[in-house]
Amino acid sequence: MSEPYENILTIEELRREVRECWDREHAIIAALNDLPEMAPPWVLLFFSRASQWPADSNLGKMLQRKLGLGAIPPKSECETGAGVWYRIRQGMLTPRPEKLDQ
Repeated sequence: MSEPYENILTIEELRREVRECWDREHAIIAALNDLPEMAPPWVLLFFSRASQWPADSNLGKMLQRKLGLGAIPPKSECETGAGVWYRIRQGMLTPRPEKLDQ
């Protein structure tokens, strides 16, 4: 039987963790609302978790060459997240249908 989980973070460490989660959540919401050509790097890091390897990595590297290292830092997770962001953004920019076929 495993030991019960015990949180050993100090109050300050816990505050920092909560703040990081809060900031990330709001950055994702802002990116999804504003749909910039490229989301901020820490949003890319988060979206890299949903990547389709190697297609998103390859797409992210192409975008990096086009948009530059300022938009997509030279880190594999950012490059991969950029590929995911591109797919998300394209889907969000597609006009909504007036009616769904069944």
